[in-house]
Amino acid sequence: MFFNVKDFGANGDARQLCTSNIQQAIEEASRVGGGTVLFPAGTYLSGSIHLRSNVGLHLQNGATILGSPNPEDYNKDDFCVQNQVFAKERVSGAHLICAVEVENVSITGFGRIDGNRQAFSDRVWAEHPQLFEYPPWRPGQMLYFCESSRINIENVQLYNAPYWTCFLHGCEDVTINGLKIWNDQRTWNGDGIDVDCCHRVTISNCNIDSGDDCLTLRGNVRPLKEQSRICEHVTISNCILRTRCNAFRIGVGNGCIRDCVINNCVIRDTRTGICIISRYSPQSEGVHIENILFNNIYLDCQRPLLVSSDVRGSQDEPVKPIRNISFNHLRGKGRRSCYVTGNKGTVLENISFNDVRFEYGSVNYDPKRDNPEHSYGEFGRVTANSAFYLLNAQNLSFEHVCIDWQDEGEFWRSALYAENVQGLQQHNCKLPAPVAGTDCIVK
Repeated sequence: MFFNVKDFGANGDARQLCTSNIQQAIEEASRVGGGTVLFPAGTYLSGSIHLRSNVGLHLQNGATILGSPNPEDYNKDDFCVQNQVFAKERVSGAHLICAVEVENVSITGFGRIDGNRQAFSDRVWAEHPQLFEYPPWRPGQMLYFCESSRINIENVQLYNAPYWTCFLHGCEDVTINGLKIWNDQRTWNGDGIDVDCCHRVTISNCNIDSGDDCLTLRGNVRPLKEQSRICEHVTISNCILRTRCNAFRIGVGNGCIRDCVINNCVIRDTRTGICIISRYSPQSEGVHIENILFNNIYLDCQRPLLVSSDVRGSQDEPVKPIRNISFNHLRGKGRRSCYVTGNKGTVLENISFNDVRFEYGSVNYDPKRDNPEHSYGEFGRVTANSAFYLLNAQNLSFEHVCIDWQDEGEFWRSALYAENVQGLQQHNCKLPAPVAGTDCIVK
């Protein structure tokens, strides 16, 4: 059964605030047991709307839900107990579309959901012109799904989120397919899709160009009612990604991320292709990460790969383990080191590279600007002078791995550097010395 929002008084002229009209259509669909709320072509200005079980939104071609510029039109920060406000990121707990503890909900069609980021943050930061200034107020995650099940998001465009675009927290049985996500690269924290403590999730055929991480798997269980939730059984396939940050970020929180597969993706014009980190804060014990498979991926990145116990690089504190990570059939270009670095006394083990080939070229390195300060972490431009830099790990396997040096200059010293790595194996690899160095250094 269809419920046309125009029948409930929404005219789609981009000037009328349609929040109550849309919500009325949702409530009526819920009252009769479920249905589809239909958005014909037009622009529907709206504040927070709340999905109900067995109700879907369908945006026809030419239809746009546009986020209101008025903070009073959004939900309060405490509208549900699971909602979080990340004050240090200067963001509220407001959302454009909310789905909390519901089931069998969907957002489909070939229309657009536009978070209206320009209304909150559109001034370039003079000191850092690659970013917008932080606004005095902005909404949080544009689409917010929390402890819900049987979610389908398909074909819609998600544009101009003021913060993260689509956040799934503690959800299960999720299908995401065919999304086009675009956020200006200058947007602070403009993530694409964040999957946190969810299981049985498929993400496919998406094109994501974002101002922060494109796709994340997270393990932040603390805000949830159900504390046993784990991020597991997630597959991601056939996506094209671009960002000034990480195409894939695996980590964040205090829980567990396991048994996930990422296939057939292209990463272009990006800082870090794949970033796996257990601990992001000295106050955290980190995330247990295991059994993550990456297959058939092309990476054109500053740094193709990073696997580390700690965001700051190797530290002396204990952190939850990272184990059983495999990288298979990877191609691409890099300009900064691939890192595999563990904290001392912490488990970082069974990391394998099979059929991996990267081109490496010259680096514009400034020792004053790029000082690593005792470790190699995620942020900044810091790089070791080896294509692969390995530290404090066990059972690392390299098979059919090749580095092709392209005009490498004088900076690079080796194709591979390994220190305190137990059980390092190399088979059928081509790791030639750069002009100014040697092929492999093992200590």
